[in-house]
Amino acid sequence: MSRLLFQSSHTLYNLILPSMEADIKLKYISVEYLDALLERVAKICPSAGNKGRELLSIAMKDAAGDKFISYNPMPETKPYPRAKPKVRVLGKEKLKVFLEAASKNPWYLEILLRLFCGLRKGEILGLKFQDFDFEKQTVRISRQLVGNLKLKEKEFTVTEYAVIERNPKTENSYRILRVPKVVMQEVKRRQQLIELRKTDSGIEYKNFDYVCCQENGAPRSLTAMNQALTKICNRNGLPNITVHGLRHMFATILIELGVPLFKISGLLGHSSVHTTYEYYCEIMDEQDKIIAFVNNTFVPQQNGTEG
Repeated sequence: MSRLLFQSSHTLYNLILPSMEADIKLKYISVEYLDALLERVAKICPSAGNKGRELLSIAMKDAAGDKFISYNPMPETKPYPRAKPKVRVLGKEKLKVFLEAASKNPWYLEILLRLFCGLRKGEILGLKFQDFDFEKQTVRISRQLVGNLKLKEKEFTVTEYAVIERNPKTENSYRILRVPKVVMQEVKRRQQLIELRKTDSGIEYKNFDYVCCQENGAPRSLTAMNQALTKICNRNGLPNITVHGLRHMFATILIELGVPLFKISGLLGHSSVHTTYEYYCEIMDEQDKIIAFVNNTFVPQQNGTEG
């Protein structure tokens, strides 16, 4: 079972079922019934309406496809747009402080991949050295690492958790990106570090070829990078930045630089330009300008490590 199933179970058992006031046969479900149900669901939390409608849309589409109902009524129901992300963009001086501190941290490469390439967390964790073309200065995105959850039957209780490889989030998430030289240099450093670890007699190394891995080569946890970012920000008096925030910062800066939305959508691996527009169309009026980010961003040389 995947994270998607975990979210679906939560939506079904914690949002939709408790909001159903009466049991009704599938063939009698109408647009009015669904709208009333979603209106109750939407009051639970800001994202409940969108998540509830998303899950019901999947269920009704399958029911129509299997001929349990004559048509899918969900497209006629009231939409509940997803909440727009709150994006924190650091000004140039704070960005310098952040990158200077990050350069001394073991997660420096992952931070650069997020901030300069806009990769998703799972995409970074799933990167292997074979994905990098050092001659062409590119990286191929062809997998991600996700949490694999097992739940008790008909319950919202996790019984087992592991990190596993999966295909990218969408078809458009398969992509080849140009990588700035500073990032490729850090990839080389990481490769050299891992080669040293493989020869360490005190480490039983698991060679999965992951760029981002534990000292023994095993995959990193999905929460470890956020913990590292929190530590960097707290120690340097900076506003807290999340892994997701770095990706939003990447997209916001490209928009401010005038990069066309369809190109940004491709770089981010979004399923459509509409997704990119939905997330970022109103960001620009709320953020400080840092136009020099791409051409003149301060990127310090790595000169040590920080725990």
